[in-house]
Amino acid sequence: MFAVSADAHEVLTRLGLATGTRLIVDDTVDRKLTLYLTNKTVDEILSEIVATFGLSHAEVNGIHMISEGIPRGPSSYLLSDIDAIRTKYVQARNAKRLLPLFLQEHVQISPEQNAVVLSGPKPVLDKFRQNIEQFDIPAQQIMFDILVVEFTDSGGRDWDSRLGWTNDGLGASTKAVEDSTDPGHLVVHGAGALPNEFNAKLKALISEDKARVRANPSVATISGGRGEIFIGLQRFLQTPVEVAGGRGGESLNFIEAGVNLSLSPVTAAAGEILIDLQQEVSTLGALDPVTRLPDKTVRKASSSVRVRDGETVVIGGLVQTEQRTSRQKIPLLGDLPVLGGLFQSTRRRQVQTELVIFITPRLLSQTGHLPATEETAIRRRFLSPQAGNAPLAAPEAERAK
Repeated sequence: MFAVSADAHEVLTRLGLATGTRLIVDDTVDRKLTLYLTNKTVDEILSEIVATFGLSHAEVNGIHMISEGIPRGPSSYLLSDIDAIRTKYVQARNAKRLLPLFLQEHVQISPEQNAVVLSGPKPVLDKFRQNIEQFDIPAQQIMFDILVVEFTDSGGRDWDSRLGWTNDGLGASTKAVEDSTDPGHLVVHGAGALPNEFNAKLKALISEDKARVRANPSVATISGGRGEIFIGLQRFLQTPVEVAGGRGGESLNFIEAGVNLSLSPVTAAAGEILIDLQQEVSTLGALDPVTRLPDKTVRKASSSVRVRDGETVVIGGLVQTEQRTSRQKIPLLGDLPVLGGLFQSTRRRQVQTELVIFITPRLLSQTGHLPATEETAIRRRFLSPQAGNAPLAAPEAERAK
């Protein structure tokens, strides 16, 4: 059989006449066939045509019935099957977008079952299922250990001398306290493996009141997903504030301030992780005398980094200066009018601090676990009352595995 851009009805009719085969072709079939087949039986020829051009074929009482593969009417529907495939790891709406464009308009979604549904001939449905199985696989799970540390001005200098390190030319430090000409910006200072003495040195700074752990949360997400962490406070307002673009006059009765991190990781080859970081640090000031709302200072930054499993991204640059005033007085004498000032003393102190954020991504197993030795260490850390707040850095031997 040899045909070039021949009408499907003519090809199948001549096949039936030449072989004495009883064929019925549905009127909905509108195809131009190009094929070259030799040494094939009639059934093999029909199978080749049906599979190649997306048609449907059934034999009923010795009569071969050919119709459109995707049902467009009752006649083609009777020759088709329907298949609902529940996706395990991919959302059904995303699974539909990954299928060939010509097939997407025929695929339906069942959100309640997280399933994609298609009606067609068996070969089409078999291919449909194979395609979905190729990309319906579990995504890599990633856990972020996040450490937020506040250094004093002297603590920042000690950090540089005690904990600064170099990894293939990438260093990490808190030079913003001393050298930065624009200390209000968040900066990615470095990315690399933390030194083995990280915990010990950090605890030493904490014991000397040169550093303070503000928060040490963890969040897990999947490759291609997003994780968000907010560390801060909410100040409630007496008068709700209208939100720009809010639906139906939406309003808020509180304002948030603190550290807001948005992490979007994607796994790469050789155990590397690509991370899109969105960072925002905000602080609340005094109430405005007119609006009676607090002033809010916001600093934002976005960056993309590539790190290996267990390496740490260091973000710093947020410098704050506080004026602290303390007053002491002798009881009774300090309250005397006019002369009371002689029995009082006032001390003003300026404190400069910098907030540094350490972000360590870890690849988890498909069951959501770290290596057994690390999970044992974490359990020991939380069950021991002397564990402290400092995070537990993974040993170098574990990172190398």
